[in-house]
Amino acid sequence: MDLQKLESLLENTLKSIGCALYDVALLKENQQDILRISIKALQGPTSLEVCEQASLLISPLLDVHDFMPSSYTLEVSSMGLERTLTKPRHFELSMGDLVEVRTLEKERFKGLIAGLEGENVILNIEGTLKSLPLSQLKKVKSVFELGKWGGAKGNFKQN
Repeated sequence: MDLQKLESLLENTLKSIGCALYDVALLKENQQDILRISIKALQGPTSLEVCEQASLLISPLLDVHDFMPSSYTLEVSSMGLERTLTKPRHFELSMGDLVEVRTLEKERFKGLIAGLEGENVILNIEGTLKSLPLSQLKKVKSVFELGKWGGAKGNFKQN
């Protein structure tokens, strides 16, 4: 099974427990194959219990589809507070998050992800909306900052 088929299978499976697939990575650490799956709970925080539930659902599914013929370790975790955004799915799941952007033209700025329209990401930069083609973004990383009064700015939605 290729990675695209795996992602599709995981997306559909995770929807059944109210989660979305953020990313899939195949890694090798200390000569051990690792399948790292990052998820986001669609309602509430992505707690340890949510990750455990997803892992218990995903593990037998991977066994049935024989995704990796050799032994591997399955890791299921939240997408994390600070992460690199590369795929349209990453931007969709990060709406309202504060990001630091570097473009191919060497521009650097911070803004909130306001939307995704086709192949363009819409950023709110100090109250001004800016549309940027994904193909022009060199690096986009979510950032976590504490506000002036100790409140969270960025990855946590404020009331």
